[in-house]
Amino acid sequence: MSEQARGGVVKKVFLWLLFIGLVSSGWWAWQQPEIRQKVEDYRWYQENAAPELYQSVQWWDGEIVKVLDGNWVYIKIQEGFVYALRIRGLEAPTLAVRLSDDTLELGQQAKAFLEELILKKPVRFQSIEMSDIRYGHGYVEFEGRTLVMDMIESGLARLKRSELTHLKRETLFALLDAERKAQADGLGVWAEGLDINWTVGDYSETEVVPAAE
Repeated sequence: MSEQARGGVVKKVFLWLLFIGLVSSGWWAWQQPEIRQKVEDYRWYQENAAPELYQSVQWWDGEIVKVLDGNWVYIKIQEGFVYALRIRGLEAPTLAVRLSDDTLELGQQAKAFLEELILKKPVRFQSIEMSDIRYGHGYVEFEGRTLVMDMIESGLARLKRSELTHLKRETLFALLDAERKAQADGLGVWAEGLDINWTVGDYSETEVVPAAE
């Protein structure tokens, strides 16, 4: 066999081994849950991202004057008007209706957590939809980040992805990572053996929003 032919064989063997190595590495990586989850997150983001959504919706400055549960708060704006707002992007155990004992207990924990965190403190919010009786839903920011993050990190709520499609990729992925960590640590709603009803609940028939404060 000539030197040239021998070199060609060596080159082919090298390329074949390189190909096998790359395939094996890719297969190993795909078998790692963390890597596979990141790929699935990115795919979901690519298919659902809507960054232009709500860009034209005004942000308001307000103060949290009452926490109803982990989903609902009263916000007062500078003019004195008060609005009942469901925090979009999360689902927490409700106190609006009596459901399972676990739902009640965790609903009380979520309410207490939010009261400690934001009651009588300034926030920014977007009202996405508001009724004539000043009940609606929207996005809330506290100390420069989405309030959803605090609830998710505490384990006292779960994400509602369908309401997070407008977020930047980095923010969404950080929320997903925080939820997985809370789940892995068994915090709050992620503790084993719980019976939680995920009805968000509605206070519009039982709680009258003050005209102004």
